[in-house]
Amino acid sequence: MSRLKSMLLWKSILLTALCGLAIFGLWWWGLVHSVESQGQARAEGSLVQIQQIITREFLRAEETGTAFGLWWAREEGRLDGPEGLQSVIPFLEKGAIITNLILSREDGDSACVVRKEGTWNLVLFKGGRNPRRYLVQGGRWVPGPIDEREVYEARERHWYRFGSVQTAPAWTPEAYRYYTSAVAGFTFTVPIRNARGSLVGVIGVDVSLEELTHLIWENRPTPGSRMIATDPVGRLLVPPRLPGLLDQGARLQNHLASLAPGPGGDLLGGGVAAPPGAGFAFLDAGKSYVSASGTYASKGEPRMNLHMAIPKEDLFPGQRRFAVFTFLLALAAVLGVAWTMLDLHNRLARPMSQLADSASAPAGAVAESTEFDSDIWELQRVGEKLRLAGRADRERERLLHQVEHSQRVDSVGMLAPGIVHDVNNQLTMVLGQITICQTLLEDHPELQPHLHAAEGATIKCAEVLRALMDYSRPDLGRREQLSLNVVVEEAASLLRRVLGRSIRIETELAPDLPLLFGEPVKLQQVLVNLGLNARDAMPDGGLLRLRTCRVGSGACLEVEDGGCGMSDEVKQRLFEPFFTTKEPGKGTGLGLSMVANIVAAHGGQIQVETEPGTGTLFRIQFPPSLRKRGGLAPGMADLESTGA
Repeated sequence: MSRLKSMLLWKSILLTALCGLAIFGLWWWGLVHSVESQGQARAEGSLVQIQQIITREFLRAEETGTAFGLWWAREEGRLDGPEGLQSVIPFLEKGAIITNLILSREDGDSACVVRKEGTWNLVLFKGGRNPRRYLVQGGRWVPGPIDEREVYEARERHWYRFGSVQTAPAWTPEAYRYYTSAVAGFTFTVPIRNARGSLVGVIGVDVSLEELTHLIWENRPTPGSRMIATDPVGRLLVPPRLPGLLDQGARLQNHLASLAPGPGGDLLGGGVAAPPGAGFAFLDAGKSYVSASGTYASKGEPRMNLHMAIPKEDLFPGQRRFAVFTFLLALAAVLGVAWTMLDLHNRLARPMSQLADSASAPAGAVAESTEFDSDIWELQRVGEKLRLAGRADRERERLLHQVEHSQRVDSVGMLAPGIVHDVNNQLTMVLGQITICQTLLEDHPELQPHLHAAEGATIKCAEVLRALMDYSRPDLGRREQLSLNVVVEEAASLLRRVLGRSIRIETELAPDLPLLFGEPVKLQQVLVNLGLNARDAMPDGGLLRLRTCRVGSGACLEVEDGGCGMSDEVKQRLFEPFFTTKEPGKGTGLGLSMVANIVAAHGGQIQVETEPGTGTLFRIQFPPSLRKRGGLAPGMADLESTGA
């Protein structure tokens, strides 16, 4: 049979070793495998986010073109003044990548809304000439400077020719450079036709690659990320954000430049060949990247391929420091497990060994002062039970002496009626002799007061003995209909004679109490026991209050004293047999136990309210009817039926 201490020790060592291997294995696997997979997942997630942003901006451009197609149909395409184009202003701020908004009629009239140097301009052309310029100021179009040399022949532009042959709104399929301009981009065209199907005009919404480049640059997942966009034939639409491409001229030069795959065969496989004459490389040599690629192909929108490369040092900055920290954290976890197991050994195995040694000691040999070195509640409870068991033998001797004393008290109770009867006989003789003396000494009036005093004292002594006689009569166990107030008055009369003048007894009796079925002598015994305990709690005298009241259909009896009160520990053991706080030889510890048994036998409940120094209140509640088993006592049915 193995011992707990040795078994716990070697199992603690084994568990610590297993935990150490598991933690270090997870740490190694996380650094080698998890970093790569997490980086790839983040790159792919960032690519999806960029695609969503591009989709949102393209949809805004489509909404702008569609909205002005509806405006054209409602206004019949009048382009003779800025008033009809006032509603275009709110749309200009919604589209982050909208560069131009052009409304051109088949007869040559055009309205061009162009962003120039950060300001929106409205230029109205009549037949492609006679320009009138307006600027946005205070949310309205106001006249601006005019250049008479400006002309705009929309019917010669690529976007117009593309839109004029369409039957529904559509994007130009490929990016193209705008007319006589270095700026390139896409155009969303909305053809306008009359009821006969003849072309009236075309609306164009330009989305430049320059604005698309800024949009993608602003939404890179990390500062060092490299991202490019190409069209299906391999032309560069969005260049990466590199120092050599921060200048607008350099960016415009590389837009729509053809790219060649790098050494790995793909655009980001091991480096990307730059456009001819660009003089830059997309990826930095010596850096490790996590890449992701995808095709942007939303329905009805321009197709483009997106390529993203994120430096691993951006995804996991301070990876070496993180590895060291993780190692230290794993080491701390192992040490924590080892310390926990050692602590369990000290707090569990050692006290259990002490408990085992105490349990194997001879009966009664457990010392009262034995303390177990553990703060575990269960072990403390076991230790407490062992200490109680060790005291059991010593307490058994004391309990035997208490039982013998209780038997002597019971014997005295049995002898008391005979003694009281004999004393009453002697008092009768004394009272008779006093009466004779009163008759013989009628001629001596000065002696009569003394004889009357002796007669009164003798009568009072006889009344006390008669009350004790009634209280000590054998209980036949018969229950009868009784009034709780009468029981209280008889018990109070007896207690006034027994407790002495230092204890003042007051009664507060409710007149509406229901009649109860019980044993009057037993209930008097309850009050006498509580009264005697109250006297012991008030050695200097005090007030004992007996109170009755009605509670629902039942009755309640309260016994309250102004004594020293009781602590919670004493209150918990108050009704235990042979438990007493009195000095040895002055109490048996059976009084309150007997009170609890009598109350329970009458179907009642007893409650105690007490605090040290504030007195004690016993509250006893009786049910509305206390009957003997098997029915009512003889004559009780008649009393109950008559409402007695």
